[in-house]
Amino acid sequence: MKRQKHFNGQDKQKLKLLIQEKTGYCIRSSCALSQAFRRRSFCAEEEGKSNEMFEFIGDQVLSYYVVKIISDRCCALNIEGDYSFRIRENYFTSLKQDIVSNEVLASIIDEWGVSEYLIVGRSDEKNQVDQQTKVKADLFESIIGAIAIDSKWNPVVLETAVRKSLNLDDRLQAIIQSDYKSMTINIDNAVTVLKELAEKEQCSMPKYEFSGPEVFGYDKDGNPIWYCSSSIINDITGITRCVYASSKKDAKKAVAYLMLCEHFQMQNQYGPNDFYPIWNYSDGRLVPNRNLFNGEQLSKEK
Repeated sequence: MKRQKHFNGQDKQKLKLLIQEKTGYCIRSSCALSQAFRRRSFCAEEEGKSNEMFEFIGDQVLSYYVVKIISDRCCALNIEGDYSFRIRENYFTSLKQDIVSNEVLASIIDEWGVSEYLIVGRSDEKNQVDQQTKVKADLFESIIGAIAIDSKWNPVVLETAVRKSLNLDDRLQAIIQSDYKSMTINIDNAVTVLKELAEKEQCSMPKYEFSGPEVFGYDKDGNPIWYCSSSIINDITGITRCVYASSKKDAKKAVAYLMLCEHFQMQNQYGPNDFYPIWNYSDGRLVPNRNLFNGEQLSKEK
């Protein structure tokens, strides 16, 4: 690494713009910006305050807002009134640790390309500390700490900086989808999975209501028209789905599958991903029923 004692004007402007792009906040104080990159080894040889206090502050800010964002995204009061985690049980702590691990924070610093701007002493220069994972992670925390001080602990600024710099919304969504995909949910096991989910108190137990050909008759190909509706209440909201199909069994499993898709925020494997309450299931396809009161579209939308 190339040892430097201070930032020149061009360096400061570049870092301010980059940090603003990556965190949503521009560190206005040049002194705070410089201190965020100044290691103790330099201060021991030269002068000034190191970034250790910023590291400490940044670590605490990250811990608080990562927990808050995970909680907002993945937790809620369940149907019993207890606060619960929507993903795997006992997974909250390890998820939080994974998100703010030294490896993750160091990879972000690598992506930003800012470790070369560290202001270090001769010993750090000799040991090429800018390549060390822990040093990069400390730098990330220091930048967050500088934002906290420069913004006067503005909570909106800090939550935005943590959310944006860690790309937290996308990462949580990917983790949730990966976790749920491991359950291998499909339309054939949907009724069973939904029942097991309810037994684990992750949602209310579904009750299925049916109407058959005595109400809706038969489609143009002579197939009976069955209608099934059901609702569940999960940790976040209530979910209701209705399906027309050519058999009672198909209508029930399609309803269960659609409710699981919304509960787990999964993609519909059997058709479009429209947000719609009433659907048709025919020939392995699930499509929205645009005609809310008539099952005749069952054989038309495929």
